[in-house]
Amino acid sequence: MHPGPISPSRRRISSETIAFRLVVLLLPAVLLVIGSFRTEGDLQRSFWLGALLQILVFSFLLITQRAWHQPLGTAATFLYLMGIGWLWLSRSISDDWFSHVSRFLLLIVPLSIFALQTLVDSGAVASRRANLLAQRISTRKDWPADLADVKSMAEVKAFRDAVAIDASPALRLLEHPRAQVRLAALTALEFRQDWKRGQPEVVIEFAKEAPEPLLRAAAMAALANLEDRLLVEQTAEFLTDPAKDVRRAAADALLWNCEERWPWIRQAVRTALADPAQANDGPLLTEGPELSPDAIADMLGWAAEKGPAAVRAALTLGAYYQRVLTTQADDPILIKALKQQLMDMQAPPALRIELAQVLKVIGELDCTLEERLLDPANPGSLRLLAAEGLLTANNKHPQALVVLHDIARMPNREMALATADVVQRRLGVDLGLALGQPLPPLHSRQAADVMRRLMKWAAVADATPTGNEADGSGSDTKLDKDQPGSAQRRSHGSGTFGLPSGLR
Repeated sequence: MHPGPISPSRRRISSETIAFRLVVLLLPAVLLVIGSFRTEGDLQRSFWLGALLQILVFSFLLITQRAWHQPLGTAATFLYLMGIGWLWLSRSISDDWFSHVSRFLLLIVPLSIFALQTLVDSGAVASRRANLLAQRISTRKDWPADLADVKSMAEVKAFRDAVAIDASPALRLLEHPRAQVRLAALTALEFRQDWKRGQPEVVIEFAKEAPEPLLRAAAMAALANLEDRLLVEQTAEFLTDPAKDVRRAAADALLWNCEERWPWIRQAVRTALADPAQANDGPLLTEGPELSPDAIADMLGWAAEKGPAAVRAALTLGAYYQRVLTTQADDPILIKALKQQLMDMQAPPALRIELAQVLKVIGELDCTLEERLLDPANPGSLRLLAAEGLLTANNKHPQALVVLHDIARMPNREMALATADVVQRRLGVDLGLALGQPLPPLHSRQAADVMRRLMKWAAVADATPTGNEADGSGSDTKLDKDQPGSAQRRSHGSGTFGLPSGLR
């Protein structure tokens, strides 16, 4: 579950609170000790016994930490009732002034604590504090220059604790004309679990009308713990928000509880993945909890379709599998299943490319698999990925060189630039790519020059490379086999795993 307010057991106890609780809990024992000095004989021993029992009970509370983290009322009532019971046994000092003062203290202190605890539990104190903080925030004049810095303000954090019982003071601030005030209110509502009837609808309507993407994203975080299906479905509409940050916040807020919510948001997710305006968003989720089996099954089905939905579903699955296999212990069953799917010719090409990248990242894409991927029946981008892996281990691998010559002749600019990148980095052939720079735009003059050089390199020999070609000397200039900045070029124009978009 997304984080909510800090529980009492996790809050740091101040020294003033510790001192106050010590005084309150030890007072009955102190009164009994003082009473023992005012008596003699059996009555004195009775007072000492009562004081000893008080100390034992207090020690138990101290060891179990209930003296610090639990409400004071129950423990204090028990100790004070024990104390007043012992005093009632002291008939011989019933007319002594100390007896009257002790009884007064042992009665009034627990009653006062009970009254105060009742007042706090009623929410009246928190409500008053929340209203005071809301008024202070609404009238504040000096705000950070960067709107995002509002979230880290100490005053906003205090406001979040104050509205833990009732969100009304924060909801009223959503009507304030200043954006900083509205953001402070939404930050105080982040990951809220307890809503009163009609309150989530106020946040949803605010998000629909707010012009600032940052405020809409903050509203998504506030709605992350909704349990009502209709409200979750309304929140899912923000998966197609015009702003990327809002779409990402909506996905994070909705999919953390994928097991329960997937049937409710499935169609909204499908619509978002198929939206051409979001084609460059990459995977739907890059971190977070595991996807449900139903979600994985739907993603596999969508990856077999055409268009943006197929590409983004494949990217999402790739990112998910990589996160599972890198953050948790290696799962041999899952790795075996991914390898089988990678070698399945009927599997969607975009998904196979992402699976190959996942296996490569975790070190499970061995030379045997890479050599099988060189088969002409596989997509060109998959063959290029396998050829690069083989050339990394052996830059004279004959089959990989044949594949590079084959792919270099394909009439596809994106494929040609990606191939030129591999040839220049792995074979040391100068094809005109700038060191430490991303690949040039497809229709630029530099891209055309790179393609001409690549075609010239590919035309030097036939399908079986000569020794000179395998050496990378069939071109004008030799470069180092691994150039600085090559990783930056590989990531240009890519999805999650660095392949150019045209290779999918």
